[in-house]
Amino acid sequence: MIRIALRDVIHFRREAVGVVSLITVGIALFVVALSFVGSIGQNADRLLFGTIGATWVVQPATTSDVIPYNSSSSQRFLKTSGAESLRARLEMTATISNPKAGTDRPASASVALVGTDLSEETELADNFGVPSQGIESGTIDLHTQVARQLGVTEGDEVLVQVGPESLTYRIAHVFTPEYPSFLLDSWAIVDRSELAQAVYSDDARVNTLLVDAAETDRSRAAIQDAVDEIDGKAKLSLWADTSWSSLMLAPQIWGILLVVISSFTFAVICIGLTSLVYAAMLARVRDFAVIKTAGARSGFLRRMYLAEVIVQYVVGYIAGAIVATLVVTVVNAANISSSNSAFSFAVGSTALALVPTWWAFLAPLVVGFVLTIGVLWFPIRSVSSQPVLELLELR
Repeated sequence: MIRIALRDVIHFRREAVGVVSLITVGIALFVVALSFVGSIGQNADRLLFGTIGATWVVQPATTSDVIPYNSSSSQRFLKTSGAESLRARLEMTATISNPKAGTDRPASASVALVGTDLSEETELADNFGVPSQGIESGTIDLHTQVARQLGVTEGDEVLVQVGPESLTYRIAHVFTPEYPSFLLDSWAIVDRSELAQAVYSDDARVNTLLVDAAETDRSRAAIQDAVDEIDGKAKLSLWADTSWSSLMLAPQIWGILLVVISSFTFAVICIGLTSLVYAAMLARVRDFAVIKTAGARSGFLRRMYLAEVIVQYVVGYIAGAIVATLVVTVVNAANISSSNSAFSFAVGSTALALVPTWWAFLAPLVVGFVLTIGVLWFPIRSVSSQPVLELLELR
């Protein structure tokens, strides 16, 4: 039966080439689209969880409060909570100004002043391209946009107004994030302990604790016990429940749209494929009649033609997977970039890097095969069950 099916495919190679080509295009489009979705998801995770967020967030009861925190309390927290890591920050709104600014530039700019310890946040340092061993005393790292707005560069001095406190910093680094976000555009980074000492006269004060731990009720209970040991009034919440989780909205919308569009396109291709296969089947009903005259039963014809469809689908799938892999490889090697802010925010980086996943290859194989065979089963069964004379009339 398989031998006959292969010979039939070769004999009707024009139709077979059309079927295989259609499958190849459908598979390739689906894999490339889903690879782009994978890129969005991966870079969004790196942006949020590697640079900004964490699974759990601990914050003071009110925005004016702070949480006591030092190395000793950090060790106790990790031991009690069982968390993988703990990152502490002192974040506040500040006004930064260039004392040597000319009349052609704004005198000041509002920034998100982030006091952190870069030695504990290596991914943050890697994203900004700054040394991870820590921030020198009296220095500040500015985002490129802030530095450009104020007309300053590395080595210049700036004034930072935090509430009633006026602080002078020397610019150590002007950074451009590898994974940009509108949130990072106004960031200015300083040493957390030095900032706490200047504002609260106590270097052991923070207002944000980022906790990396499992998202389970058991973890919540353990982390809550650790929070109570530090500050019984502090609030514990999931990152997904905070307002910052809205940063995931754009990547999610892009991902959903691409999945829907690519899935719809692939379904249309599969339906068009069934029409093409059915038309090819009607073109060979005389061959079916001859085979039935030789003693073949209807079940044999059904199995033979389904075997042809399967062979063509497998060949088209392999070709489509190869084409998709080549496209992904070429796109990644070309290092295509875009300055479009919407594109950059959705992808998490100005460099487009496609990320193929196993299910992007497996999904079209299963969905397309089931849909194609399911739609074709009834017409194949109907045609193969026809008597020889009626098959000749169909011709």
